[in-house]
Amino acid sequence: MKKIIIGIILLVQILFLIPVLFTKDFGTRQISSNVQQEENLVKEEKQDTSYNYGNYQTIKLLHTKTEEVEEVNLDTYLCHVVSAEMPVDFEEEALKAQAVVARTYTIYKITENAKKHQNADICDNSGCCQAWVSKEDRLARWGESLREENWKKIERAVYNTKGKIITYEGKPINAFFHSNSGGKTEIPVNVWGGSYPYLQAVETSRRRCIWSVLF
Repeated sequence: MKKIIIGIILLVQILFLIPVLFTKDFGTRQISSNVQQEENLVKEEKQDTSYNYGNYQTIKLLHTKTEEVEEVNLDTYLCHVVSAEMPVDFEEEALKAQAVVARTYTIYKITENAKKHQNADICDNSGCCQAWVSKEDRLARWGESLREENWKKIERAVYNTKGKIITYEGKPINAFFHSNSGGKTEIPVNVWGGSYPYLQAVETSRRRCIWSVLF
């Protein structure tokens, strides 16, 4: 009788331990899976922040007033462009859209007008290429208490869109942009005579539209 009781106790213990062992194994696999996912996310973030622009990592910027050519990192240049092209109090998503358009426009200018400025890729004149303002001049136009946060907002718009451009058939588009559409954009052929299939007339929800690409 005593042996039967001992056998029953051992059987109960075994039955109790089996699910514990399986649960422990599952938990270990789950933790391992979570760690792997976190490692993959870190890798993706590292890949994104180390985006390689290839030939466009740095650009040569012509300062039209001094005729000096400055070699500058592309995204650093774009911070100055975005701060010159769009008010900083616009929504951050609008600033990000402007950053993508400005980056696209810059690379298009470099690839399609390589000899326009001889030793430079692009100039700081909005009438010729794209608006640009120095950080010092931009900060001077903001209240002292707003300067640091405003500039950080510009930088976030540029660096959170790092590496992103607009393409058509694998090539950067000629990303025209404007501040006011008057309620509807216009197709380029009616303005300059050129034909761009990716730029079409669209109606806007408000008469005053945010700086945007004509498509």
